[in-house]
Amino acid sequence: MDEGEDGRVEEVRALLGAWLPGVGPGDGDPLGGAVTGLDVPAATASEVADALARLLGTAAPDEVPEPGARLIARVLVVEEHPSAAGWTERQRRSVTELAAVLVARHGEEGVEALVRELRGERRGRG
Repeated sequence: MDEGEDGRVEEVRALLGAWLPGVGPGDGDPLGGAVTGLDVPAATASEVADALARLLGTAAPDEVPEPGARLIARVLVVEEHPSAAGWTERQRRSVTELAAVLVARHGEEGVEALVRELRGERRGRG
């Protein structure tokens, strides 16, 4: 991640932290390191990418996600995954791109579907 993107990630994290009741700007980790925002099981980057590909219906979507979708995907999906600390930067970027397409297509419902997929829960038929 380049320095500009890293700064935006920290900016978004601070904004999200400000939205949590009882959390001040100086609070480093409002969740106390106990739980991630996604609360999903550990997984390799390729397992997460495979889950995203299943949800998107293709391993390599033609869409180029907007920067806003990338930022949301990076902060709320990739950085919050419990295994992301062990992923390489290249793996993080790859998962971010797929997650950004999912976010752009389906918004919060897409992220919820990803969480269910990673947990191994059956998706609802609609």
